[in-house]
Parts: sequence; C-alpha cells; structure tokens
Amino acid sequence: MLPVSIQKDACPRRGAVSRLIWLAIWSALLLMAFIVPNTGFLQPIPSGAKPRPVPAVSSTGPDSVKERPLQVMTYNIRHAEGMNGRVNPQAVLRDLKAANADVIALQEVDRLQWRSGLQDQARYFAQAMGMHCIYAPAIRHGVSQYGVALLSRYPLEAPQIHRLTGGREPRLLLTAELRLPDRTVTVATTHLSVEAEGHTREWPQLLAALQNGQTPLILLGDFNSPSSSPELQEAIHRLGLKEIRPKPSSLPTVAHGGRIDHIFTNLQAERPALVEDSRASDHRPVSASINENEIPLHAH
Repeated sequence: MLPVSIQKDACPRRGAVSRLIWLAIWSALLLMAFIVPNTGFLQPIPSGAKPRPVPAVSSTGPDSVKERPLQVMTYNIRHAEGMNGRVNPQAVLRDLKAANADVIALQEVDRLQWRSGLQDQARYFAQAMGMHCIYAPAIRHGVSQYGVALLSRYPLEAPQIHRLTGGREPRLLLTAELRLPDRTVTVATTHLSVEAEGHTREWPQLLAALQNGQTPLILLGDFNSPSSSPELQEAIHRLGLKEIRPKPSSLPTVAHGGRIDHIFTNLQAERPALVEDSRASDHRPVSASINENEIPLHAH
C-alpha cells in the first residue's frame, strides 16, 4: 500500500492568529513603554495658554483694582467612567473647561489602561486645556498606571511624591510649587483609602509631609471622609488650614451621598465652594476662589 501524502492546511489555526495579535499588541505596549516616560512623574507639559496677570505689588488701598481670584478645583474622575458605565473623557473635559480653573487636582486618573482605551488621560486633558501637568501613579501594572494629577495655567515646579502606606491599596500625596509671576504657592492633591483603618495610618504620613512647608498651601482631593471626621479635623488643624466648604444646600460630592472631596487652605476664600452637578464620574467637581492678595510676594 502506497503511503498517503497529507497536505497540511496552509491557513494558520485560529489560536495561532490570536497569539500573533496579542504578540503585536504587547510589542506595541513595550514600544510605548520606551516612548512614554515611566519615571513616576509625567513631567510638566508646556502650556500654550497665556497666564492671566497678577499684580506686581499687593494692592490693599481703597482705589486698588481687584484681580480675578485664583480658581482651584478638585475632581475624582473615576478614569472618566460616567454614571452610565461608559468611559467618556470628553464629558470630563467639558466639566474642566466649564470650571475655567487655574489649578485642577484630579484623582483616579488612568494611563495606558485597557479599561480607558490605553489613553494617557492626564496628558490628554492638559493638552486639550493648554495647561501644565504633573502626573503621579499610585498603582502600576507594567506600563499601565493609575494615580493623581495636577493641572495648572502656571508652571508647576519641584514635584514630590509622598507614598502613603497602610491601606489595602497604595496611596500617595503629590505636591508641587505653583509659580505665579511674583508669588509661590504649594499645591497638593491626594486620594486617601476608603477603609477607616487606612485613614488612621495615612493621615499622620500626610501631616508629616506637609507640616514643614514654607509657602502658603492649597490641599485638594478625595479624602474619603466627611468634614466631621475627627482625624481629618485634627490633621487640618495641625496644618493650620481651613476648609472652603460648600453651602449646606449644595449637592453631595459623590453620587452615593456625602461630601468627601475637599479643598483646604491657609489662604482666604472669596466665597463658599461650588459643587457642580455632573454625571461624567461618580464624583462631582468641587471648585473654589482664593484671594491671591494674601499670598506673600516672592515667597520661596
């Protein structure tokens, strides 16, 4: 009996095609790892926007012209996942543009994550707004990152990451110096743990990182605690800060109720904080106006 020659199928198997696709995807991600900085910071992105003028001297007389206050904002964007369960960074961007803030603190910001389309969200918002930006990842998986960001119309210098340990997930405090033309302010943002035992360990670390500051301070973020929290009150008191609170009739800052997103400062607020209604995240953006004339001139 003559041997039978079996012709192998020239088409690759489905499993082989899938492996080739995954190999191409991972190769692209590895390439991005070399192209995109992975040093812990997204270094400041130059802004194309012109910073608004700040008076060269502090004007306190009755005839002085009052400048527009410094507008600050904090927003937990939940990687741009809206209340409808869809990731839509354009909806978050609309909220950011509507606020017209000079300084924006963002929490739960993705960078090269599958769930948010491998987008570098901090860079996307900064470039769309023409703002400087610093990004700090709290969690990393390969090239994928998840953390907090500071956006500003003014240069952000001397950034520092302060790791906060003790919770179930890694957390951090990001600080930077906001360089106004003739003034310097320290701006900081954080996203503390959800569980109470995490707070107990994180607050002393946050306090130690901030209590020796030499410039005025604006602290913004998602603290996962209401204003009535004894730990929050004690830390804020020891830092010499006060909360810029919304009016009692304002909306909660998080969809399931409560006000856990806060703005603290040792500068004078112009008016109560404003909580904007939005469905672009499960949190709402919180903004406030701060009197710049209280910032010491040439503070370093």
